Amino acid sequence: MKEETRVFLMENAEEQYRDFSKSLIPGDINMLGIRLPILRKKAKELAKGNWKEELESEDIYFEEVMLRGMMLSYAKGRLDEILPYIEAYIPKVNNWSVCDSVFSKMDVLRTDRERTWEWIQPYLYSDEEFKQRVGIIIMMQHILKCDEKGHTLKRLRTISYEDCLNKEEEEGLYLGRILEALDRPFPTYYASMAAAWTIAEAFCCFPANVYAFLQDNKMDDATYNRALQKIRESLIPDKKVKEKIKEMKR
Repeated sequence: MKEETRVFLMENAEEQYRDFSKSLIPGDINMLGIRLPILRKKAKELAKGNWKEELESEDIYFEEVMLRGMMLSYAKGRLDEILPYIEAYIPKVNNWSVCDSVFSKMDVLRTDRERTWEWIQPYLYSDEEFKQRVGIIIMMQHILKCDEKGHTLKRLRTISYEDCLNKEEEEGLYLGRILEALDRPFPTYYASMAAAWTIAEAFCCFPANVYAFLQDNKMDDATYNRALQKIRESLIPDKKVKEKIKEMKR
């Protein structure tokens, strides 16, 4: 980041918040301790200016890596114009916090879901844990949970066991392709957790299709059981559904 941006970050650092945040993220992280709302506000401000120039500087702190990604989330431009910058950014992502905070808000990826779907394929099947997690989070947030107009798809208010049995084909949605992409083992922890999270989110939107998928799939036991647990932790499925889901544990 440019020096004036780094000064701003250091002025907003909180030691206690840094210590708390570092306890949640494994590894040796050079963190200042800055709250996400402050980073998002600064990223929006920078994105209105010459954000490409801001990207030319190297990052020292965890928050600078986060801010770099957030700027790309808020930058104005066509998808094909911004994708090369996102591609250059992804190798910097080495923890769940940066991955999820940045890519959950990158709405430019919703402007052409077919282009985004094609683009994330190498990441979905990467051998690198966080590249794979990036692909899965993008798939969940901007393809699964997004309608044809780019608006967020709402979860169901409640899910009964009968809802789980009334399977219908969802025309025009990517659900089938998403479930196919998840129908395999995920040997690394953070990719596995992202896959399980995506299955649970899909269940809360398309319970019958996902319930059928859970009956017959190639997921490893750990990822499969994590998906079941996340479904049971949701407030949307009713008691009977949660009991049925519990019985499916491997």
